[in-house]
Amino acid sequence: MPGKNQVRDRSTEPSARRRSGGGSFYWHQAGLIADVVFVVGLLLGMVSLGAAETVSADRIYAEQKDALVQVRISDRVAGSKSSIGSGFFVGEQGLIATNYHVISELVFHPEDYQAAFFHENGQSGPLTLLAVDVVHDLAVLRAETAQGKPLRLTRNIPVQGEKLFSLGNPHDLGMTIVEGTFNGLLKKSLYKKIHFTGSINPGMSGGPTLNYQGEVVGINVATAGNQMSFLVPAGYLKDLLDALPPAPPGSTEILEVIRKQLLANQDKAMDLLRQGPLKTTDFNGYQVPDELSDFLKCWGDREPEDGKRLYEKAFKSCSSNDDIYLSSEHETGSYQFRHEIFSTEKMGSTRFYRFLQEHLNGPHMGYGGDEDSVSNYQCTSDFVQQGGTESKVIFCLRSYKKLDGLYDVFLTANSLTRSEEALHTTLFMGGVNRENALGFSLEFLEAISWNR
Repeated sequence: MPGKNQVRDRSTEPSARRRSGGGSFYWHQAGLIADVVFVVGLLLGMVSLGAAETVSADRIYAEQKDALVQVRISDRVAGSKSSIGSGFFVGEQGLIATNYHVISELVFHPEDYQAAFFHENGQSGPLTLLAVDVVHDLAVLRAETAQGKPLRLTRNIPVQGEKLFSLGNPHDLGMTIVEGTFNGLLKKSLYKKIHFTGSINPGMSGGPTLNYQGEVVGINVATAGNQMSFLVPAGYLKDLLDALPPAPPGSTEILEVIRKQLLANQDKAMDLLRQGPLKTTDFNGYQVPDELSDFLKCWGDREPEDGKRLYEKAFKSCSSNDDIYLSSEHETGSYQFRHEIFSTEKMGSTRFYRFLQEHLNGPHMGYGGDEDSVSNYQCTSDFVQQGGTESKVIFCLRSYKKLDGLYDVFLTANSLTRSEEALHTTLFMGGVNRENALGFSLEFLEAISWNR
């Protein structure tokens, strides 16, 4: 809840005094004077409110700026910075918190990159990676050569509309403070985030967002522009600090931690997707999987035939809102599927089938990942008869080279029942184990049927 020093919560209500019509002129005049005094006081209070909020922002920045640092990742050979972000002191012994995505190069290429902090008072020094939470995009490092004023973390969630203050170093311009408002936790999200109405810009990632009491409510993580930004709730950082290892882990140990975090996360997602039989909906005579969980967002539309296109297309798509950042080349944790119905009255069956072969049968698998992080897709195809329709199914897997037991899945199925119409379905899952890859893909296919 808001603290007692939050001026916006203070209010003054008019008195409940009652003046009867038969009162003397003196009392009537006294009432008018009292009203004037009240209105003047209210106006002055409104002026004071704006001034107090401005002073509060100034005070927060003045009191907390010593806790802020810039985090730089630089190439060991060239010595030049490859990425920058913000960070802040937490706890004792020079602990600094930031986003995982700011320091991800240290995890996957520790031999090529190094981390350092820079303070506006002139202090600087190397950073040692201690712990990461890749699912919630957090990291904790240690600065051996500096001790800064640690910020306090709170698990308390602000009230809707509460003023918050984001701090960081946007575009390497120097530490700044941005005022915004709390607008709730993101709905339809597998990874809990705070919706912050304020401008978080590149370079502010990893910086703290504070309430009026100077407590860290969230950690800057992303923006969608137009004053729409997102924070990681500070409770996840508290959990990470509570589980710090006694000594800095090696690169292999860090990768094993990330592997276990991703495996646990995909189990959680699968539990949400597979709560009983898969939910389906009618799609022009086909039963197809629909909005399977609250963390999926679904939409659809139709494109009619026109002078240039000889077919009509209708589609339904569902996808998770968030991905998990692994590296600049690879993201994971995404769940997406799409159903498309193609129909034609102007193409003959031979031409329509050739169109389907050219445009639909080849999997479109542009989901990131370079040769250092993932293998090539290994695909199998077959004709499947089920649910009253025959389909050509292509199933593809690729493995994560540095995170054993994790795979990306791509499935596509094209119905072959009618010569003038085809259902085309695709499914993609990022970062799942083999059991879930095979099991959920089979359930997904079995949920598709033709009702005509």
